[in-house]
Amino acid sequence: MKSVLLFVLFIFGPFGVHAQSGQEVRPVKRPRPESPASVPPTGTATRAVYKDPTWARPPKLVVGIVVDQMRVDYLYRYWDNFGPGGFKRLVGEGAFLRNVQYDYAPTHTAPGHASIYTGSTPMHHGIVANDMWIRSTGTPLYCVQDDAASGVGGEGSKGQRSPNNLLATTISDELERRTDGRSKTIGVAMKDRSSILPIGRTGDAAYWFFEGTEGHMATSTWYMTELPQWVKDFNARGLPQQYLKQSWDLLLPKDRYHQALPDDNPYEEPLAGTLRPTLPMDVKAMYETAGRSTVPLRFIPAGNTFTTEFALAAIAGEELGQDAVTDLLAISYGATDELGHEVGPRAVELEDMYIRLDLELARLFDALDSRVGKGAYTVMLTADHAAVDVPAFLRDQQGSAGYVDVNDLIGRVNAALSARFGEGEWVVKRIKEQLWMSEELIKRYGADPAEVQHVAADALLSHPMISDAITASDLARNAYGEGLRRSVQRGFMPMRSGDVCYVMRPSHLVGYAGMSERGTEHGSPWRYDTHVPVLFMGAGIGHTEVVRTVSITDLAPTLAMIMGCALPDATLGSPVPEVLR
Repeated sequence: MKSVLLFVLFIFGPFGVHAQSGQEVRPVKRPRPESPASVPPTGTATRAVYKDPTWARPPKLVVGIVVDQMRVDYLYRYWDNFGPGGFKRLVGEGAFLRNVQYDYAPTHTAPGHASIYTGSTPMHHGIVANDMWIRSTGTPLYCVQDDAASGVGGEGSKGQRSPNNLLATTISDELERRTDGRSKTIGVAMKDRSSILPIGRTGDAAYWFFEGTEGHMATSTWYMTELPQWVKDFNARGLPQQYLKQSWDLLLPKDRYHQALPDDNPYEEPLAGTLRPTLPMDVKAMYETAGRSTVPLRFIPAGNTFTTEFALAAIAGEELGQDAVTDLLAISYGATDELGHEVGPRAVELEDMYIRLDLELARLFDALDSRVGKGAYTVMLTADHAAVDVPAFLRDQQGSAGYVDVNDLIGRVNAALSARFGEGEWVVKRIKEQLWMSEELIKRYGADPAEVQHVAADALLSHPMISDAITASDLARNAYGEGLRRSVQRGFMPMRSGDVCYVMRPSHLVGYAGMSERGTEHGSPWRYDTHVPVLFMGAGIGHTEVVRTVSITDLAPTLAMIMGCALPDATLGSPVPEVLR
């Protein structure tokens, strides 16, 4: 009888569900027990020595940093103007992957952030663009739009945001599952999509900037019903208004900068509220011209300073990295992208922003050293895409570059389809380099949708500045193993992508009558958009440089090896062994 009782106790108690109440016993956040260095095997006279595997002692905190629109050559060009504590520390102490590629298109912010953290591409994680078009409903869909959500700490459509449209797990999701929900996973960015997508569908919180005359960080009901006190305290500091009353001038002497062009040149777009794209810049005038709106914060270095301040507040407020359960903080610096679009990669303003960002990174790393402990955390820094030089600048340098009139392209497609099937406006939607055809006209003329797509693609290919045009029917049924079509296919999802996808010649952007031909863009499968830096530093990381080609989808698997968790479910990549200590 005693043996039976012991067996019952062994099977049913004291763990699991309370027999009387039926309530689940929920785990509490607590430090993991230390593993003994040596354990004597039962029944032996000798002592065997065991050493914990690397994944059994993961970092206390993983910090993922995305610098929006960063090219690798910025590190090379600006190197001598960087201080010792930011980019140079990452390279000097960690692993520099110098040839990382996005092997899909379109290369935009939302797909980039989703791909970094899922280890997959848009064809599987579903974030095919910042702004999508849903074929079944004929309606637009913003990448993190969720009409069922509402703002917490902020009002309006800016609060109707969540990861609901993400169709694959991120490394943050897998960390939450690995630790039974004890990890804290936080996303921080000015852009909503840049804070939401990295931490996936089960992350603890994402915070982004709600613009307006007040300007503050907030979230949505997907994550919580009330802001934590530390977020309220942060917002009460009124930092945006303070930053927008300061001027912006060069941090270093002017002769230290790598200027290919005069500061005042025809290839840069003046920021709203300014007359010329030059420094010093009267930020206060921009602020007043904008009706005292905080929108100008997007475009100036103070936007990155603000992001760092909030990240530091999150580290303190959430006590990240303060126990043996690994936490994750995803930070995205967006001002580099907002300014880069306006002025292009050769502007002195952009170099000054990166010099100041270097100081922000040093400040962040110093805080992590102090709060978490040097060697107790892991940093991964990369970019969501890069960017092309201003085509007008390249063209004036006798390069093969320029602009493709989008109305001409649509006109060619409409003319070809009207001649073949019947009159009408066949192209009903264009988003970037994708076109949607009219289902109404297809039904009216009894046309085969696949044939309509092929006629449209042939019309696009008749333009000398179109490298390729691929139909949705071909992308859905064929497998492309190399070249442009492989990249386009890996960024394609039938229900969220166009009827025809096309690629312009290198260094060509979409144009239209009357445009200024200033500033830059990104989105193509060409190397100036796909080539980004990756830097690892800290716990589990060796000191090395890797020059072989690495895919952006390899980053999440590498983090999984360091954290000792499962790979995200749609991962296509593999760990980078040279990085792992």
